[in-house]
Amino acid sequence: MPTQRDKRHPLRGALKALAAIWLGAALAADRDLTRERRRRQALADSIAPSSAAAAASPVADDDRAGAGRPPLLRRGWVQLWAAMALLGLVVVIFAGVAVARGWFDDGDITGTSEGFVAAAAPAGTAAAASWPEYGFDHQRTRANPALRMRPPFEETWSFDAGSLLEFPPVIAEGRAIVGTNAGLGLAVDTQTGRELWRVRLRGRVASSPAIAGDLALFTTINGRFVAVEAATGRVVWRVNLGGGSESSPLVIDGDAYIGTLDGRVMRYDLERKRPVWVARATGEVKASLAQAGPNVIVGDYGGNVSAFSRRDGSLAWRTKSPAPALRGPGRFYAGPAVAYGRVYVGNINGRVLGLSARTGDVSWVRSADDWVYSSAAVANQTIFIGSYDERLYALDAVTGLPKWTFPAGERISGSPSVIGDLVYVSTIARNPKDGRTFALDVDTGRRVWQFPDGRYSPAVAVDGLMVLTGVRTMYGFVPAA
Repeated sequence: MPTQRDKRHPLRGALKALAAIWLGAALAADRDLTRERRRRQALADSIAPSSAAAAASPVADDDRAGAGRPPLLRRGWVQLWAAMALLGLVVVIFAGVAVARGWFDDGDITGTSEGFVAAAAPAGTAAAASWPEYGFDHQRTRANPALRMRPPFEETWSFDAGSLLEFPPVIAEGRAIVGTNAGLGLAVDTQTGRELWRVRLRGRVASSPAIAGDLALFTTINGRFVAVEAATGRVVWRVNLGGGSESSPLVIDGDAYIGTLDGRVMRYDLERKRPVWVARATGEVKASLAQAGPNVIVGDYGGNVSAFSRRDGSLAWRTKSPAPALRGPGRFYAGPAVAYGRVYVGNINGRVLGLSARTGDVSWVRSADDWVYSSAAVANQTIFIGSYDERLYALDAVTGLPKWTFPAGERISGSPSVIGDLVYVSTIARNPKDGRTFALDVDTGRRVWQFPDGRYSPAVAVDGLMVLTGVRTMYGFVPAA
């Protein structure tokens, strides 16, 4: 669940303390100097020499030359120079740390074709019967470009879930299955919109479920991992992960890969109902993992993107995010998308990154003008990602350069999705009733369709049906006759 965290720079408190020390020393020196001037003035007034004698006095000449300063005056100057030296040392140390950690790196990086694998493109499925997990596929591309479906649409049903739907449903076997912020798991008939079952999950849901054979898997914010029969909603098992989770399960070969809010990443054996391995990220893991060959990849709230071996959880590589000047590496709420031999992921600090999926090396960096909570959708060698700066960006997957941007008129927090040759995106309006969903041409950004509801991740689809997610309502659309 997106939260507005403290945006202060990590050294701001330390700098304030050092500045206070320097200011205190300077003020103390100034007080000593002022006291010494007053003492000398009082002494001069008591002696009151004649102007002629004063002019001939060698002591007066020495004083004007700065010689023979009393101890109190010398102490004031020593304190002042010591404070200035301390401040200079702090500046040098701070500059070194800032350069080492990339705090002054506030520029974009344009990528090249080196390491770009055009053949590793999201293919999709033309007659898809399911959208089985968040992001459609194991690589979390959030795209099925082969599924041809365009407006005009006919709305055939709507279903009010009763509370916020932060993530979209999955679709399988004629059911749209979704979790709610009220802690419910729900299944809806995709033909009629009729509720098929509901189950209490004992925890709020801020993720999509995943289909694993006959099961639907849910994670909850209070750490429950729940498996229910997809056909009936009957709870098959329920375990405690030991930490809350907003991570949509990634199901590969009978195991689920999950991140937790206490910074763990795990491979979970669904048959034995126990972890195969547990690894550590560098901060909270709110994102969903994506597969990149033999590894799974995720970003965390420590500002790092990490690749873990699927086999044993060992760390394959870890990359700290480039950052705007003096703001640190940020945090990754968004999940990664993997395509073309690269990992594409947005950072809350406004950076969108293209990384090598094999090594984690930075391929390109592109800056938005505000926070990026949105996970990317990938299709047609284009990265689609939204920002709180109220724009959807279409970035070249090779270079990171913008192809086009769409002014949505409101902030974008959720992830876009690509269905056919359209990209769908919703706005997180300040008044939820003002949220909108747009369908845009993937090549030009031209608005093709609009719907008066939306908030986070908008659309999933199977052959002949699109399910759109609003604030708390799901809608079924079919191509108009």
